[in-house]
Amino acid sequence: MQAVSSSTIAEQSLEGFMPSEELAGILETTPEGKLHFTIPFDRISAKEAIGLILYSSNPAPVEDAKLIELLGTSWKAVKDNVVRARVSELRKEGKLIAEQGRYSLSGAGLQWIGQEVLQKLRPASTQNQ
Repeated sequence: MQAVSSSTIAEQSLEGFMPSEELAGILETTPEGKLHFTIPFDRISAKEAIGLILYSSNPAPVEDAKLIELLGTSWKAVKDNVVRARVSELRKEGKLIAEQGRYSLSGAGLQWIGQEVLQKLRPASTQNQ
């Protein structure tokens, strides 16, 4: 099992998440510093939303309660058990590392977001302009 070091970054507030330029037009912060998806919520699945949030916090792991809160405020309200079920699926797929109630993307998870999810979301927003 891969160890994930705990750090003060993991305890950061919602305002501490700053999506990279790579996520521009998909996941951004409001002027108040809150994380929010700028694409229609129905364009991505719960697993993709979880992956994108974890991608934005990489390499810092995100606590279970913080992930649920971020999903609810940035994407749409989802019940705790639904989030945990999707997290479990991502872990079984090898895309997510879960340790001591904190989640981060594995190398395969980072590749999945970078090569599949972002590619799926980019065409509509960057082509035909």
